Order: sequence, then C-alpha cells, then structure tokens
Amino acid sequence: MNNISKVYKSKNACPATTCIDEINPQLKQSLTTHNKALRQIYLIRHAKPQIKKKWLYSSKGANQYISNYNTAPIIAFDTSSVKNNLLHKHTIYCSTLRRSKETAHSIFDDNYPIVPDSLFREFENKIIKAPSFIILPLPVWQIISRGTWALGAKRNGIESYKEAKSRAKNASLKLVELAQHEETSILVAHGILNGAIKKNLKKDGWHTIKNKGNKNLGSTILIKIYEH
Repeated sequence: MNNISKVYKSKNACPATTCIDEINPQLKQSLTTHNKALRQIYLIRHAKPQIKKKWLYSSKGANQYISNYNTAPIIAFDTSSVKNNLLHKHTIYCSTLRRSKETAHSIFDDNYPIVPDSLFREFENKIIKAPSFIILPLPVWQIISRGTWALGAKRNGIESYKEAKSRAKNASLKLVELAQHEETSILVAHGILNGAIKKNLKKDGWHTIKNKGNKNLGSTILIKIYEH
C-alpha cells in the first residue's frame, strides 16, 4: 500500500485544488498480474455558494440563512482549479441541492452522465428555537444545533441523526458499487456528508490517499485493493 500511496502522491502533485485521474495504468497492470484490482473513490466538496453572511444572528435569522444557503447558486470559479484528466465517461453523482449540482455541471459539463440523488444531500440542520433577544455568531448556532441533534434532540421537518448516519452508509455502498463497475467512482457533494462517507469506507478497508475535502472544491480520495 505504501508504494501505491507514493504513486498517488506523485500523480496528484498538480497546481489545481483537485485533480481527477483514472487509475494509473502501470499500477493497474502490476496489480492485475498478481490477480488484484484497484478501485478508487473521489469525494469532492461543492464550490462556494453566492450568499451574504453576517456574523451575528437570532435563532430565526440563522434558520433563514440556512434556508437561503440551500438554494443559493455557486460563485463562478476558474475551472482550471479542478483538473479533469478522466479518459472515460464515468458516472458523476451529486446531491439534489443546487450548489452540488451546479458544481458538478461546471466541472464535468455535458460530456458526462451527471446523476443527482437525494441520498447525497448534506446532513440537514435546523437551528434550535430561542428568544429573539438572543444573538449569537452563526457558527455558535450551528455547533449547538448540530451537537444537540447528534445527541438525539428531535428537529421537526428534518431527519434524525440516526437516519442521517444510515443514509451516509447507503451512500457509501452506492459509491462502492459504482467503483466496482467503473473502477473510479466520483461524488460531488458536501463536507459533513463526505466526511461520514469517508468514515464508513475506512471501516470497510478503504485507505485515504488524499484528504483535502474540507474546503470548497477540495477532494478526498480513497482506494481499495480487491483480490480476484
């Protein structure tokens, strides 16, 4: 695995934020001679949404911001920041949220089958109710709300934390299935969901080769070797 990691580090040493490549052909041939096969999964985070953000919000204002964020278009970005070196017409998965779909289309245009799926939506968030005189920084609202949600607090209108984790597990299985068919599986989605998918994949024996998916247009790359 160390030798494979070196190959990936070498081929991903590019000036772009994310480089999307096929499996190295020499590496593929070497593994094939030993009755092994390599599969890879790309988890790409969406581009930055075009939305104004204040520092301080009431509970109601923070909820409105989240609603606006989920419908906001993305900020146009230099497409050279994501270098697409794919040689085959891979299926590209994305979520049904606007920022994910627009990012996928900006990177891959109409030359690839882009498949939006609600399975890949971000973990939902709904700010806890509080009196209007309580004004807090948006990150504080989000941390408190997600924290209590993860501990089991119910939020009307959104999935439970348990349901979100189950959805992330199913998303992981879907990406693995695609990787088995196409060798390379690609998802353009969201930070928290991608993190949950990565965690599931690592439990299933996948190895993280690149871990830059926390920033917009960044990616996490995972690989796994299968015995024939």
